[in-house]
Parts: sequence; structure tokens; C-alpha cells
Amino acid sequence: MELTIRELTKSYGEKLALDGFTYTFHPGVTAILGPNGAGKTTLMNLITDCVKRQTGEILYDSTDILKLGKTFRQKLGFMPQSQGMYEQMTAFDFLCYVAELKGMKKRAALSQIQELLMLVNLEDAAHRKVGGFSGGMRQRVMLAQAMLGSPEVLLLDEPTAGLDPEERIRLRGYIGQLAQKRIVLITTHITGDVETIADEILLMNNGRLLFASGCEAFVHGCGAKDLEDAYIKRLHAS
Repeated sequence: MELTIRELTKSYGEKLALDGFTYTFHPGVTAILGPNGAGKTTLMNLITDCVKRQTGEILYDSTDILKLGKTFRQKLGFMPQSQGMYEQMTAFDFLCYVAELKGMKKRAALSQIQELLMLVNLEDAAHRKVGGFSGGMRQRVMLAQAMLGSPEVLLLDEPTAGLDPEERIRLRGYIGQLAQKRIVLITTHITGDVETIADEILLMNNGRLLFASGCEAFVHGCGAKDLEDAYIKRLHAS
């Protein structure tokens, strides 16, 4: 199982959002770090085919995802940065709605929804309207919807943005549990979110991949005292 990106480029007008990005992702957690505007979200949107690439390839197990079409989308789970939910729906109803959009059979969907609500600790709030949820609870619903259908590739775009420290720690724990048998990509600029769960770290800026390595090499390879220090040093050395 691998997701290969080759020379991927995307522009918005005169703004080059992604500049020849090349990397191969394997099972485990890969954290993509970078400041706002680095190209992280654009990369996610290209992998999900929400926006169209200009040049380059995205291959899943050596086949372009455009050729795989629906087959690849069924293997994909996406947690976008914005929390797009129907405020009057309950958490349970929202997950049922997403399962139907994904083409899941009703019996399998109901069984998995119950499991996911337990996983993200929302079983007691399953029948409350999401409009009354805290930011952390809404993020957990979004993580659960991304996991519907047991995807092999899970994309999490700034999953802990706006959460308090306790909720961030809880959400990191859920993500760590999910990554054992799937490719998990997390985009963030919060180094504390990935220090304990990331297998690989990628550093991006201005649409380019600046550095990629394991967490220990990322930190100690530049003489930094921790991941935050390494992030700053490597970003400013580019």
C-alpha cells in the first residue's frame, strides 16, 4: 500500500500553490508541517480531486487515481479543515447521511457508526444536534465521518485547529489508534500535535517540499532541542 506523488503542480492565477511536489507515502502517520499558505491544503485537495492538477501524477499502488476513479474514492477518508455539517442534524443522523453518500449498505453502516461513536467518545451525545456541540466534539464527528467505510488513506487537514489542549491530546490519541494499518496524512502548523504520533515529517513552504525524514532525524539532524525548534530552524534555513 503506497500513495505516490510525482511533480505535482497547481497555480491559482499568478500564485504558485504547489511547486513540483514529489513524495511517496506509506502506512503510518505522515505529518506535513508548514506555515499558512505553504501548500498543505492544496495538496490535500489535489489528492481528493476536489481541485484539478495542472501537471504531475498521483498514484495509488502504481495506478493513477484518475483511472481508479470511484475505486480510489472508496479507499479515501477526508477530514477537511472547515466543519461543514448540518446544524439541525444529530451526530448519528449526520454519520448516517455521510454513509449513504459513500454508498455503504445500511446494516454495515449502522454497525460501523456505533463503533466510531464509541471510538471518538461520542456515544452519549449521538442523538444531540451538532449545532450545540463544542469545537472538539465537532472535530470528533468529522473524524468519525472520515473513517466511514474503513478507508486505507486518511487525510486530516488541520484536525486540531482551534481546540483546547485537552481536546487536542484526545484527538491525537484517536489518530494514533487509526494509523496502524492505513496511510494517514496530517497537515498542521502546530508541532505539538505530531511529535508523539508522527512516523514521518515533511516540511513545506511556498508550495515546495523542503525536507522529509523521521521525527528523530528531523529534530537532531539540525541540532535542535525539540520539534518546534527544529521546525523554526529548518524553515528559516530554506
